[in-house]
Amino acid sequence: MKTILDGEIILRKSHFMQSIRSREGCIIWHSLFGNPKIVSEKTLDFLDLFSKPRKLNTAVDVANIKGDQIAIIKNLIDCYYLVLQGFDERKFLVEKMAERESTITNGSLITYLELIMSEACNFRCTYCVHFNNLGTSRRINNPKKFMRYEMAKEAVDQYIRILKGHKKRIARINFGGGEPLLMWSVIKQVLEYCHATYGAQFEFYFSINTNASLITQDIAEALKKHRVEIASSLDGLYEGNDCVRMTSSGSGTFSQIVRGFDKLAQIGYPLSGIAMTVNEHNFPMLDESIVDWVAKRNMSEIRIDIDVIGMVEIPVEDIIKKLMLIRQYAKSKRIDIAGFWSRPVENLNDSTLDTNVAFCGAVRGNSVCVSPSGNIYGCGYSNTQLGTLAQISTIHKPNSQYHRFVKSHLTGVARMCRGCMIEGQCGGGCNITQEFVRVAETAKFERMCGLYRRMTQELLLEQLRESNSGVSEKI
Repeated sequence: MKTILDGEIILRKSHFMQSIRSREGCIIWHSLFGNPKIVSEKTLDFLDLFSKPRKLNTAVDVANIKGDQIAIIKNLIDCYYLVLQGFDERKFLVEKMAERESTITNGSLITYLELIMSEACNFRCTYCVHFNNLGTSRRINNPKKFMRYEMAKEAVDQYIRILKGHKKRIARINFGGGEPLLMWSVIKQVLEYCHATYGAQFEFYFSINTNASLITQDIAEALKKHRVEIASSLDGLYEGNDCVRMTSSGSGTFSQIVRGFDKLAQIGYPLSGIAMTVNEHNFPMLDESIVDWVAKRNMSEIRIDIDVIGMVEIPVEDIIKKLMLIRQYAKSKRIDIAGFWSRPVENLNDSTLDTNVAFCGAVRGNSVCVSPSGNIYGCGYSNTQLGTLAQISTIHKPNSQYHRFVKSHLTGVARMCRGCMIEGQCGGGCNITQEFVRVAETAKFERMCGLYRRMTQELLLEQLRESNSGVSEKI
């Protein structure tokens, strides 16, 4: 019986193989399946021998392959860089995705509950996707803006029931908004209810997305007591933040935000990092000074997200250059810099053939997000309704909106992504950005995609520089 390594087998180089080269080496990856590898120029030359289908033994002779290097060839075949003549990789992907249908429709993907505690906010950030995206949907006119305890309790009970049905014992609950601390009294009740009712059966991981301005000492101590992970934003130092993050009355917010950070630090529960959103207004003020500020507070990470829709006047190359400079400076301070722009590279390490790779947990089908009106979304900022709280026990049934939504985001499905160098790792980027762009009838998809592609290239080149030419597959 012939094997894949039989010299008579005819192979070709995958049409989906991508590569980045520099003086430090080369990285290859499969744009559908991932499997990145640092390789030598000679390995690339060997792969190029199969640009047209040919027998393996003739290529081995041409490249003067030694016996101990056959294992490397097998690995290149196993990772689909070399495939059998006539093998349809996209068809193979479709078959693999079809095998995952049952994990969508049986609800086993659901691991995360978000409670939108408030669809109101005491801030009016200029770039806010919450209000911008809600403004394009019916949600903006919904009179129910605040989560009632009874609804939150029912959502928790139903969520726990789904987890129990799949014998899961870890529960992850996020409090989102708007500004969730506007409903602190309900959040506190939910925290206490979860521990009192399910604490013996489940390990809880709570989190909250807050602007921190409403944090008091009592709130800080309660968040610490329940080990609530806190995600908060500061969009630069004083001037940079206050030109984009304002209160509803139009005043700056820097002092209010930092005061909340200080409350947490004073009780021994400081933030580990901050998130930033950068648009054309605060981009000029973005520099290494924010890294120094974070370092002085013993934080270890900064998430910088680029408002790809609102920065049309700033060239993508200028954005990339600044991000990479700040990222390198932050590394010298042992601070990690990431953002949506780094997600495709992060996803490269997980092959979509082995796991459900997606841009975020919402499109992966991991989360159910309950609004104050009892509607369910994949994400708190989305206007794509997946069902209602009354339907949550069957929200994942075949041909449901949830099923169709998750299925539409499986690798290889999005037609707009066909042929992209990071098709399997990006999958169209942030779904919320896509929703807003479509409704606003703007033609800015290519700008978003261009940023993600170029950042992927730069981040891979960064890996090559830091690898010290540590080639993992060398012929």
